[in-house]
Order: sequence, then C-alpha cells, then structure tokens
Amino acid sequence: MPPRQKITRGMILDAALALTREEGVGAVNARSVAKALGCSTQPVFSQFATMEALRRATFDHAGRVIMEKILQYQDRPDFLQRTDELVLNLARDEPKLFHLLYLSDSFESRNLWEVMMDWECNRKLVAALAERYGLGEEDCRDIFLRGYLLLHGVAAMIATNQMDFTNQQALDMVRRTVGDMVCGARKEEP
Repeated sequence: MPPRQKITRGMILDAALALTREEGVGAVNARSVAKALGCSTQPVFSQFATMEALRRATFDHAGRVIMEKILQYQDRPDFLQRTDELVLNLARDEPKLFHLLYLSDSFESRNLWEVMMDWECNRKLVAALAERYGLGEEDCRDIFLRGYLLLHGVAAMIATNQMDFTNQQALDMVRRTVGDMVCGARKEEP
C-alpha cells in the first residue's frame, strides 16, 4: 500500500483559492476543501481551527498571489499601467477573486486602505509615482489613494456587470485623472 499523502497548509490554501475563484469565498469550508483535495476534513481542521480562520488565510493567500503577479512588473517602465491592467482583468476575468480581495470583509477589522498599504507592491507603486513625477511621498500616497479609488470603483462595476468599459477606456480615465492630480500637486508646491 502506498504511503498516504501529507496534506499541507499550502495545499489547503491552494484548494481554497481555487474554490474561491470558481464559486466565491462563501463556498470555502472544510468539506469542500477536503473534497477538492481528495481527503477527509481532518487535515483541514488540523491546520485551521475555524472556517473563519481558513477564509481569512485564503484572503491573505490570494493577496500574496496577486502581489507576486504585480511585482513581476516592478522594474518595467510601464509598472503603473500594468498594475492597473491586472486589476481590471482580475475584475473582468475572475470577479469572485476580485470580490474576495476588494469587496469582502476579510480585512481583520481593518479598513481596506490599511491592508492594501501593507502590501509591498502598493508601497512600490507609490515609490514609482514619486520617481515618475518627482513628487514627495505624501503627495504620491494621496494621488495613489485617489487613483486607487477610481480604478477599483470602475473595476468593481466591471466585476458586478454594472459597467462595460474596455480596459483602454478605464486606463485612459485613470491616466488623465492621475495627470490632473499630479499637476495639482505641483501647483501646490512652494
């Protein structure tokens, strides 16, 4: 008889992420994850005491996966645009994952902005804004926040089938708005 496969925390999170992508985070529970892994629920419960803990860990895992995708472009001159495209494509192609990351309450009692600024990729995006436009960090954080709200608002409407912007239309809107904010920040400088 072959040895039994050890079900790791990483395997559980990958299965939970796959379920989230297909059915939404609400479908993530011990039975559904165990079924996806072809095992009993015991390995799931040995790693996660509650289903809330599993769902929060799924949020964190999904955030790491998306952050890694974004960071692939960090050394490119089109880093900002590529990140915007990734968010729009996530909303369009994987609305359930977009919902988990940006529209759910999986932020451990913190607001989304605090969580997002903990992500390395977002700190690098603020630094890229500062480098590109020659502005201070405070101005760039403000521009990033406002641009983020615009981009994610459009993306949320795409994810929920409320708006049918093309990526190019949305990117142009964000680019023009960020440009206006940069001009405004430069005028405010002494």
